[in-house]
Amino acid sequence: MGLVLTGVLRIVATYHDFNQAYDEPAHIACGMEWLDKGTFQMEPQHPPLPRVLSALGPYLAGLRLPEVGFVAGNPANGHDFYGAGNQILYSRGQYLRNLTLARLGTLPFFVFACWITFVWARSLLGDWPAAVAVFLLTTLPVALGYSALAYVDPALMAMFPAALLALVWWLDGPRWGRSAVLGAAVAGMALANAPWMVFFPPCAVAILACRWWAVGGEALGPWVKRWARPFGLALLAAALVLWGGYRFSVERLDRVLENPGKSVEHLHLPPLVKALVFKVIAINPELPAPAFFQGVGRAIGENGKLYPAYLFGKVRRGGWWYFYFFMLAFKTPPGFLALALVGAGWALRKFWRGRDWRAAVPAVCVLVILLMGMAIKVDLGVRTILFVYPLLAILGAVACQEIWALRDMSPRLVRAGLLAVLAWLAAEGVWLHPNYLTYTSALAGRPPDYSLVLDADFDAGQNVLRLAQVLRQHKVEHLKLRLYTSADLTQMGLPPFETLAPYEKATGWVAVSVHNLRTGDGPWYPEKADGYAWLNAHPAVASPVDQSIRLYFVPDGR
Repeated sequence: MGLVLTGVLRIVATYHDFNQAYDEPAHIACGMEWLDKGTFQMEPQHPPLPRVLSALGPYLAGLRLPEVGFVAGNPANGHDFYGAGNQILYSRGQYLRNLTLARLGTLPFFVFACWITFVWARSLLGDWPAAVAVFLLTTLPVALGYSALAYVDPALMAMFPAALLALVWWLDGPRWGRSAVLGAAVAGMALANAPWMVFFPPCAVAILACRWWAVGGEALGPWVKRWARPFGLALLAAALVLWGGYRFSVERLDRVLENPGKSVEHLHLPPLVKALVFKVIAINPELPAPAFFQGVGRAIGENGKLYPAYLFGKVRRGGWWYFYFFMLAFKTPPGFLALALVGAGWALRKFWRGRDWRAAVPAVCVLVILLMGMAIKVDLGVRTILFVYPLLAILGAVACQEIWALRDMSPRLVRAGLLAVLAWLAAEGVWLHPNYLTYTSALAGRPPDYSLVLDADFDAGQNVLRLAQVLRQHKVEHLKLRLYTSADLTQMGLPPFETLAPYEKATGWVAVSVHNLRTGDGPWYPEKADGYAWLNAHPAVASPVDQSIRLYFVPDGR
């Protein structure tokens, strides 16, 4: 409890240091739609659970969804939900208060992730290793950094391992209670964030395969007879919870899917199946939770859009197959990563020699997640696989337990080495405060923005308030800037400013996000990638802008 409370206090202590990260207004607005209007139509790609909790604080404070404008070319039905979110945040002139109320909605997921990590680790290892697992998670910069934002990713960090653990318990004995828990856990995961649909099914198959091999195989007939009814109950529980998450909404098929018949024509289905599908389309039935199906369709479509990714100073559409391996290395403290790797080796060894499939589940799922990450074309950052960290924390606890068991061989060396690693992890987190979000390990090199710069892994536009403070210290009366942020810069305490266009030279004070220094007008426009490279010829003014914003003073005539 003390470890979790300390983590919560460290998270809350960052709230007023950073303005909104880029996607926070969007999530708040969509959650407010659910609470205020009873609908979830603006942008259903991301599920409602974390968004509703992020909007709950502002909603209870009396704020409501403003009139939502439209943006030409916006793929999300044209809704300007970023603008609506900003109106909520700036309401009543209480920006930081409203932002704090929204960010508090993420804390339950952080606490739940810690609890799941403890329960799972204790079931495998005992009490003190379980406490070590929680210590590893609550001192992890990336977990603290993202849990301080009104983002959807911490929700999946909590719900994904919860669903995996529920599946393990269910396979141990498919009783009715465990079936209901499994269904609710899977539904909670589906309500948390879209990547579940890519990573959970293969993890579930891998767990089933491990158990099947460990017990020496089972005949298919008796296995189906034994598990069919509990599985049906789990499916029913999942459907009810999921439908409830979308407020038990219903909609006609043709209102959910645009021209469903045309979509079916392109599918390679057997003639009988295709004929049956067309009959269903002709009936035009009502679908429960229509926004869920719309979100699934859009999430699947996103993988085919070839989003630009950034790595090692290069932008590439569709990313790299090895992207998430490097992101884990760059965003994870080396000591944490080393313990997790050692623990994974021990867990897999125990599985191979003793057929202990339960001990192998965290390691096997980590491997599956990384393998599936190779196929993903949306390489936005480590937050996509943030849910891997509770599993890695459990594996780190496995390593600590096994290393401690070797203390009879060299008591002083083993104890000193293990305590040194844990003490370093604790001290590093204290030293970093409050800059958890921009943490990069030594493996990322220096400057770290050469290796990673996109998304909230480094620059999510969260340092505008700090920039305003630095400008006041330097008594800057006017500047030119190009910042990557969703904030309304006219309300952030900045002096009078002009937006700096790519390739436009300027003198005097200039502030530019590293996002733009590295990618110009953004990764979607590679032809302007060097649009602000001319600033590299000038030294940045020393300032506590946490590396994500560079401030320059360019003399006249240069």
